[in-house]
Amino acid sequence: MTLSRALKLVRVFRRMSLRQPTFVSYNISNVCNEACPMCSVWQRGSVKELSVSDMERIFLDLKRFGFMVAEISGGEPFLRRDLFDAFAMLDRIGFLYTTATNGTLLTPESIKRLSSCQGLLQLAVSIDSLDRVTYQRLRGRDLLPKLLENIDLLAQAGLPMPVKLNLVMNRFNYRETMAILAYAASRKLALSVFPVNLGDGFLHRSNPHEYLPNPVERREMAELFRELARMRRRGESLWEYSGFYEKAADYVEGRPVGPCDAGALYMDLHAGGDISVCVDQPVIADLRGNSIADIWPKLMAQREAVLSCSTTTPCFYTCTYNISITARNEASFFRETASVALRRLVGV
Repeated sequence: MTLSRALKLVRVFRRMSLRQPTFVSYNISNVCNEACPMCSVWQRGSVKELSVSDMERIFLDLKRFGFMVAEISGGEPFLRRDLFDAFAMLDRIGFLYTTATNGTLLTPESIKRLSSCQGLLQLAVSIDSLDRVTYQRLRGRDLLPKLLENIDLLAQAGLPMPVKLNLVMNRFNYRETMAILAYAASRKLALSVFPVNLGDGFLHRSNPHEYLPNPVERREMAELFRELARMRRRGESLWEYSGFYEKAADYVEGRPVGPCDAGALYMDLHAGGDISVCVDQPVIADLRGNSIADIWPKLMAQREAVLSCSTTTPCFYTCTYNISITARNEASFFRETASVALRRLVGV
């Protein structure tokens, strides 16, 4: 890690501890080559996407306001032919960023190009099942063989940034969790596990009742998350801080999960340039014609809606709750992360 990146990360955690605007999630495209019923982004239809020059003006404005980290997702980011131009722009202006992909469109050439992305903190690849039938049910397309082939390419590529796998635990795949963890570990990849969002009436959640677990499934899923917390503390190849998994257990059991920092630490930028405090909250303005400073009071006015959501019908997105839980437990996060790293180093 370069000194410049290390100093940026120190600033990121400092801003997190102060609950200052730091993260922006950007759906670079609504278009996807899969059709996950758990997600509604691809169902919104295509919009006029931001050009890289539009992105540069917006991200420079966000940077001046204090934002430092962009989470690039979709839709499917690798459908954008200018994706690496966007990454180069973020590198040029000094943004850190992550990206999430379904992994099916990766090629040896695109994997090689990732090595030159200076600000890329991590690459996340979604894998919701190792069973071809279940995968197609959850992802809407029969693309598991291609995904597994590309994961092997990633594992062998020796990229300079971490590669992790994302698993959305739900009633159809939760019994596969440990098998998928073993699969990730066998390729020296980390696994990120988070619960499917429950509850309806929101912009991002789709077909929620199909995924609503019964009482027995809730208990079993909750115990799995508590076991993941224990395993993470023991040094297993799990990405999140154990406190996240413990809260995920509470979430699937319908218990309170605490405050959400959407609208404070975090904002959501849509494919066409619209911004909201969260993907589940209404659009406030179009950043193509407004500066973040000018619309900040309107964004802050949505905090009341965020507080209501977090107590009545919460989500459990990693982009919001993982950030919030880590920010509110930074000392524990750093102690656990150091302990896990030491255990892995000495092989205990």
